[in-house]
Parts: sequence; structure tokens; C-alpha cells
Amino acid sequence: MTEYVEARVRYLAPVWRDTDEIPTIADWSTMAANTVEHTVRVHDAWDADCDVETTGFQRVSHTTLADFTAPQSVERVYLPEVASLVQKLTSADHVVATHHYIRWGNPGDFEAGYAGFLHGDKPLADPMAYSLARARHLQLGPARSHDFAWYNTWQPIDHPATRNPLALIDARTVSPGDLHPYRYDGAGEQNLETVPLHSSAHRFHYFPSLPPEDLILFKQLDTRPHHTPTCLHSAFETPAPPATPLRRSIETRWLCAFTS
Repeated sequence: MTEYVEARVRYLAPVWRDTDEIPTIADWSTMAANTVEHTVRVHDAWDADCDVETTGFQRVSHTTLADFTAPQSVERVYLPEVASLVQKLTSADHVVATHHYIRWGNPGDFEAGYAGFLHGDKPLADPMAYSLARARHLQLGPARSHDFAWYNTWQPIDHPATRNPLALIDARTVSPGDLHPYRYDGAGEQNLETVPLHSSAHRFHYFPSLPPEDLILFKQLDTRPHHTPTCLHSAFETPAPPATPLRRSIETRWLCAFTS
């Protein structure tokens, strides 16, 4: 078994390292202008000791009964299934799906295709303010009576994710100085998210040919001290036979609340 593959990933360009200015990465041209490519080793994670609260990610078995071609099935079957799984894995008191997206294999579309640069889906500057602003409608109780953590789940659909798998950086190898905010203005919304600058300390992992019966749970934001803050990730190209289908997958973002 190959222990790693060499792959090209995109980091924030070094010109942004020592500035408070915030770049925009929202289409192919702004990605090319504000990121640079690096070749890295992406290690096979199947036998690695990975946990969402240490490395920032973990593989979990989950066979779904959902029909992903039917939106109602996703809402009524898949999301409740995975909500129960996330609650069990995190011990959260409340778990809410805030967003989901299905990628059917359209790499030429910046929004619907595969994310081509390393990133985290949340801003890290003030996790509590960000979380409180988005948890108001949940009626959880008095303000600041909860801690919050945001997670993603990522699951292949129809066939193993052999092409365009997900590279994940071991959170233990990332320093705060590696991280910078960026603006993502996709889907008609303006969001602040996180993008890393290159560091030779970063260690990458992936799950080769992850099957549809598995998913990856990974961290995006956490208000609790001494918890993994985020797991940076990106799609990447791996060698595969010409007939190998493009990756299909569903990703879901979860807001988890913990009683303080």
C-alpha cells in the first residue's frame, strides 16, 4: 500500500502574510491571483490515529437510506440520520444542520465543483460572536449559556471518492500565524472564511477511495478552550484510471451547542 501521494495544493500567496488586508477568493481569477501552488505529500489515513479533537478529522461508518436525487429524502432521511451520528460523536446537547450541498461532478464550475485551494469554512477571529449571531433562532436559553462547535460531514455518493478526494491538514501541525481571513462572495452571499499560508510543518492526510458507506467528520470552529479550532482542507487530484468517475459527494455543516 502506498503510504502517501504527491499532490499540488493551493495556499494563500505569501504577499498576504504580514498584512491585515483581506483578500477575496470567489472565482477562478481571484483564486489564481491570491493563491500559489505547492507540492505536498498527502498521507494515507486509513490506518492513522485520527480523531476530530486531535487531528481535527476522523472517518466514521455511515450507511444511509437516503435518495440523494430527491431533495425531500435528503431533508427528511439523510440529515436526521447524520444529526444523530454527530450528536453521538460530539456529545452535543443540540445539533442543527445549517447548510448542505451535493456535488455531482462538475469541476469546471467554481461554485458547484471541487474547492481548489486550502481553506476553512469559518472565520476564527471571534468564534463566540460568530456562533451567537447564528444561534439566536435556536432559542437555546440565556445568552452565553452555551459553548459552540461547528463541524462538517463529507460523504461520497454512488461510488468511492477515488478522484478528487479531500486532503485534510492535521490540526496539530497548524500554528495561529499560518491562518488568514479571506472573503468568499459565492452564491450571492458575502462570508469571511479562513485560508492558510504555507508551512513546511503541515502534514496532510486523505482516505484513498473512501466508499459511500463512510463519511468524514471534521472541525471548522470551536468556542471551547483547548479544543481543536479548525481542520483546513481542499480537494486534490490523484492518479486514477481514465474510466474512473468524478467524485460525487454531499457535505453538510453542523452547528453544535453544549450547555456551559
